Amino acid sequence: MNVVTGLNEAVIEGFLKKRVSFEVVGLRGNFMEGIKLVETKVEALGMKCRVKSDTKSALAQGGTIGALASLASLPVSLTVLSITAAASAGHSLLTRNPDYEVLKDYVNKKLKVVYKK
Repeated sequence: MNVVTGLNEAVIEGFLKKRVSFEVVGLRGNFMEGIKLVETKVEALGMKCRVKSDTKSALAQGGTIGALASLASLPVSLTVLSITAAASAGHSLLTRNPDYEVLKDYVNKKLKVVYKK
């Protein structure tokens, strides 16, 4: 897979124009800016994108300790989870058949930008 280090706008835009999948790494201080940049570039090219969390990566790195910690905060988490699920379902309906899917990896501070069509 192609890799972009940091917020290199020219390289990101080049990959998007070529319609290829890639990863954006090295976003420690600029994670939210990276998400916004990729989303803006995709939409500027007349394409649609869906942004979602890469839960598989987070679960794999969190392991058993992460699972136990999440059980400790279960009552609060259920409320937040139901609100998040409703918002996510609405967002998925709005971005049906996206050109790109942007997976946010909060643990490693990287984005996986996957071309879907």
